[in-house]
Amino acid sequence: MDQKMHDMILFYSFSKGFNRPVPMDYYDLVLSFLRQDSFYHEVTHHDNLVSCLQQCLMLQSTFKEDVLAAIEMYQEDKSKILAQCLLKQILAFQFYDLDMCGVVLDNNIGNDETAYYFGKLASMMSLEKILEMLHRPNYRIVMLQSDSLGKDVDLSKLKNLPNMTIYEITEQSQVRERILNAEIVITNKNIMNEDILHDLNQLKLICLTATGVNNVDLDYCRENHIEVRNIKGYSTNTVAQHTLALALHLIEKNNAYDYYVKSKAYEKSGQFSFFDYHFHDISSLTWGIVGLGAIGHEVAHIAETLGATVQYYSTSGYNHTDDYQQVDFGTLLTTSDIISIHAPLNKQTHYLFDEKALLKMKDNAYLINVGRGGIIEEKALVKVLNNGHLGGVGLDVFEHEPLLEDDVIYQIEDMNKVILTPHVGWGSIEARQRCVDETYLNVISFINDEKRNIVV
Repeated sequence: MDQKMHDMILFYSFSKGFNRPVPMDYYDLVLSFLRQDSFYHEVTHHDNLVSCLQQCLMLQSTFKEDVLAAIEMYQEDKSKILAQCLLKQILAFQFYDLDMCGVVLDNNIGNDETAYYFGKLASMMSLEKILEMLHRPNYRIVMLQSDSLGKDVDLSKLKNLPNMTIYEITEQSQVRERILNAEIVITNKNIMNEDILHDLNQLKLICLTATGVNNVDLDYCRENHIEVRNIKGYSTNTVAQHTLALALHLIEKNNAYDYYVKSKAYEKSGQFSFFDYHFHDISSLTWGIVGLGAIGHEVAHIAETLGATVQYYSTSGYNHTDDYQQVDFGTLLTTSDIISIHAPLNKQTHYLFDEKALLKMKDNAYLINVGRGGIIEEKALVKVLNNGHLGGVGLDVFEHEPLLEDDVIYQIEDMNKVILTPHVGWGSIEARQRCVDETYLNVISFINDEKRNIVV
């Protein structure tokens, strides 16, 4: 096939993929992109031009400059090819909404799948955004805590972003040095306050691999035009599942019964059953929810499915539903058999469960925290537990993460009354992969100047 025919097929296929009349200026893109080997071989592996461009930059560092130069270089070629497409009745040109556009005509000229796919992706973006993307400087991106997501997730999308530096672990003392030249920072739990952020005038985005934002000074970021994005909904089902697991472990006394069997006490008992550790049907209990966001709502649904009476307290005062009974905090404390916490840590919730609140709970009530550690005053919790109050406690979050060597939690005298997990409630493999994928989309949408999951 000669070059002339090949080029006409490219323009024809691009127009077919565009799937509507093609404004004439879009044809500037056809040769300038498709004659870049990196783009031609890469484009069909992406579902948007932004991610494709990022990968092309990894393969060809001057990709943007080469495409922009090619747009100017191929102007005459473009005009000749379009004229040939008109003469060969491959394309027609008509006005649509005052713009001259190319229209595909029925023709057996053939098809180029890559050009067709390029047309499809190009139709999803305005020409202005595509050109802006080409003129935009390449952002330097630093990921500070990849290990916080586990080593078994696929980070390839993030790794393939150009100018990306990934650190597995970053101590707080290392944060500022590592982000000095970055425009985009991805982190989980590193503290991002004024001491860290001052004079980092190049910093444009802090992207959190979490929902909670209490580790970021939002006021400082707002005042200094640093955008903050988080991720939402990626672990709703997972945290709800872990809440149920903690609750069942405590209510069913599984730890005690497991030890009874493994210690061979069951073998020696001569009885087919053993009921010294009392447990109740969840359907006979009242389950109190603190924080009726997405996770709290899912836990309420599970509790209701198990037959529990569900009531809730909204820590923000903004979440209301007719699905469950809303009560004030004092009523929730005194009337709930199970209380699970699903609220963020803020000024309203810090030490919400202090000694006074804990003592208001029923003597045999169960308390589960999968929200944030600082919502429960742990010193007070240890005191009331050691005084025989509460039936059991499940904690997935703590005031200090990881726990300190001499942490107050270790002062609990009867560890059989508690189950402690190391902030894993959000962390199924599926949820952590969703976390990675959502973080990638937050970064890509920022690069593409699209609003997504913006906190400030």
